[in-house]
Amino acid sequence: METEVNLDFIQKTVAEYFQVSLDSLKAKTRKKEIVTARQVAMYFAKEFTSHSLKSIGYHFGGRDHSTVIHSVQTVSDLIDTDKKFKASIQELQKKFKSKAG
Repeated sequence: METEVNLDFIQKTVAEYFQVSLDSLKAKTRKKEIVTARQVAMYFAKEFTSHSLKSIGYHFGGRDHSTVIHSVQTVSDLIDTDKKFKASIQELQKKFKSKAG
């Protein structure tokens, strides 16, 4: 039986990876390291779950769907321009893919 990669798992995994608290992903804070972790978590939420943008935003502290679109775009751009960042994303992606089976 394959286990679904859900929002909780994504948030927990990304928070651990970036060494930020789960609460901070959902908080209103704009500290760079937390914003990056949050954007990455939203990116994976879009990629690995069937949640709508509105629903994803809601699970990240009631954010707007446009915030989710912006996050996904930002992460995509960083993957294209930052090799170190891309490696992090690929590492996280492996964790989700192995869980998704």
